[in-house]
Amino acid sequence: MTGNVKDATQERLTLQSRMSELSQLSAWIERLASRYSIPGATQFAMNLCLEEVLSNIIQHGYCRKPDRSILINFSRPRTGYFVLEVDDEAPPFNPLDVPERPALNTLDDLRIGGQGLRLLRRFADGLEYQATPTGNRLSIGFCLTDLQ
Repeated sequence: MTGNVKDATQERLTLQSRMSELSQLSAWIERLASRYSIPGATQFAMNLCLEEVLSNIIQHGYCRKPDRSILINFSRPRTGYFVLEVDDEAPPFNPLDVPERPALNTLDDLRIGGQGLRLLRRFADGLEYQATPTGNRLSIGFCLTDLQ
């Protein structure tokens, strides 16, 4: 079979809703990078975006209740494009509907929280949200470019 066929590349990681689980992300992304020739800048962006999304799911979506599942799917739908799809069973929340907060201008503006969407929008090349029958699905896309 030839032609314009979708790449069947897919990898999965299942985590529990504990902040300590985030320590698995870096090694998982490194394995993906090795297997699929993902450059360092893209690895960094993937790790940063996933840590932000997952920590928000754990803290806000699951209200720090342990042992709730979060499923991460990695796929390569086309050459040079990678997608991390995050599924949770938290109450519906579309982060793309939330307006971006103003940029921090000085150290006096520095505060914890509220800048995660800015990071996602800055480091991801594509963001899509879908409510699921059991929760939420956020797809985060990354393009490979010659600038990396």
